[in-house]
Amino acid sequence: MITAESITELIAQHLEGSDIFLVEVAVRPGNAIRVHVDKPEGISIDECVKISRFLNERLDRDVEDYSLEVSSPGLSGTFKVKQQYEKNLGRNIEVLYSDGIKVKGKLESVSDNGITLKVNGDDEEIRFDEIKTAKAIISFN
Repeated sequence: MITAESITELIAQHLEGSDIFLVEVAVRPGNAIRVHVDKPEGISIDECVKISRFLNERLDRDVEDYSLEVSSPGLSGTFKVKQQYEKNLGRNIEVLYSDGIKVKGKLESVSDNGITLKVNGDDEEIRFDEIKTAKAIISFN
């Protein structure tokens, strides 16, 4: 049986020592595998293809059929890992607290425990465990 954990382990081996980081692995019914990867300056299609080939070489379609999609998480997706916050330092983001309050501000810093967001000129410390969702605000100015 193909599991998200087994795919995560394979990818971790492949990405070790590189600046590419794993954002999310999902295995849906029918073994539909979706992998989101990224890196600080953005990941290329060629890098996604290499990861896809790496996984295809290690999975056996004769044992279990599957479909595989390897891509970046995209601009509008919510942050899943600390590296996504780091990638967006200095940008405006939207944070939805676990209690439903939504704030928008400039991402000033990221620590092991949370982030600092500049909201209306004031620094707001937000722990990761207080964040329900966070995402970049897309601006076309």
